[in-house]
Amino acid sequence: MSLPDKVELAIRQIERDFYIDDDYLIKASEYFLQAMDAGLKAPKQSRENMPMIPAHVSKIPTGKEKGLFLAADLGGTNFRVCSIDLKGDHTFELKQSKYRIPPELMKCKKADDLFSYLASKIEVFLEEHHDTAKVKTSEPLKLGFTFSFPVDQTALGKGTLIRWTKGFDIPDAVDRDVVDLLQANLTVLEVNVKVVALANDTVGTLLSRAYQNDPKLTNSNTVIGCIFGTGTNGAYYETITNIPKLTNPPKAAQGMVINTEWGSFDNTLKILPNTLFDEIVDKETANKGYHLFEKRISGMFLGEILRVALLELFERGLIFQELYKERGGSLPHRITEPWLLDAEVLSYIQIDDSTDLKMLGLILQNTLRLPTTKHERIVIQRLTRAISERAAKLSAIPLATIVRRVKDQYKDDDKDFEVGCDGSVVEFYPGFKEAILKAIEVINPLEGTHKRVYLRIAKDGSGVGAALCAAMA
Repeated sequence: MSLPDKVELAIRQIERDFYIDDDYLIKASEYFLQAMDAGLKAPKQSRENMPMIPAHVSKIPTGKEKGLFLAADLGGTNFRVCSIDLKGDHTFELKQSKYRIPPELMKCKKADDLFSYLASKIEVFLEEHHDTAKVKTSEPLKLGFTFSFPVDQTALGKGTLIRWTKGFDIPDAVDRDVVDLLQANLTVLEVNVKVVALANDTVGTLLSRAYQNDPKLTNSNTVIGCIFGTGTNGAYYETITNIPKLTNPPKAAQGMVINTEWGSFDNTLKILPNTLFDEIVDKETANKGYHLFEKRISGMFLGEILRVALLELFERGLIFQELYKERGGSLPHRITEPWLLDAEVLSYIQIDDSTDLKMLGLILQNTLRLPTTKHERIVIQRLTRAISERAAKLSAIPLATIVRRVKDQYKDDDKDFEVGCDGSVVEFYPGFKEAILKAIEVINPLEGTHKRVYLRIAKDGSGVGAALCAAMA
């Protein structure tokens, strides 16, 4: 069914703005490689460079690791505590509990108020699941701490908090070592646990997938751990000689896991596509001018890009005109207010093939209280597909580039390469994984070999990964 000419022209222009061709993918991959090198050299983090943070993990699990380890994860409003019993055969047994952080502890006077609460929950977890909280005779249980805030990490078990994000504000904790803060409060409670590793969720995804991957069965090596969910990031194993900024590497280490923080790729917009809609969304965020790669591809932003595009078309008199009149000069607040359009809604819009897109109409009515005409529904679906396709193609750039970068580490074996992925977008958004793989094929990082790249979902990445960090300590 055709759209009115003026609308069709406008939509085609937006589709062109979002379109990414094969040449662009190859050029952007070259530039990503340069950005990696620049970040591995730069001693200080800056807006211009991808951070490329050494994670102080110098081995990748083989799947033979054994023992009981703990993981604690402070990622936002929840605190998760897990025990992971590694069986040494790529399998593990996981027990976990989740505790809500009381709002008053997110903005308290003293750092110890929060950290003593965290320590008390670790104690409760051990009493419930292992009866071992206070057992003094045994060796202390090793714990890996996933702390998802900006940290300056100087060793596997050392890291000072740079600043709080995600609604936390406890100035007393800034510039202090978060491992020490947690350990001190466990010691006060006489809990027999030693915090030995500070883990990043992306590093955890890499380690967790590497442990679970049995190359005999999959015929592949795990080379990247990544997250495509609310945000995006990735980690991989780099050879020591390629990390000039690492001044005193561990003695016998051949390499080290690097947390790329690729959400900050090309903050200066030398190569990233930049539409009017990207600019509007960036202006609405608290960290304007930062994480510009993430703002084009992750779940938190996809719905917002669609929302501002629809409002722009409305202001040009191309959609929602009847609705505006019927409502006496207003639109539903869920379309006029930022951040209320969830990427999950886009995933339903993406695949609707019902007659006249009636299904899509119901979804918009239910989630946004937005009645639509058939023309408007066609517009919304076409925009959604353009936005998500761009996101998937951009997502392929870091993956293909890192595969190309590390392929020589594996030149003596014939196994394929696998990427451990976590996050709702890569796991649940229709066609996202397939679109990434197609774009990786275009970049062709394994040219001249018979090897292939696979994306595999890494479940419980951050918990199992933090425990594996502890096992490596």
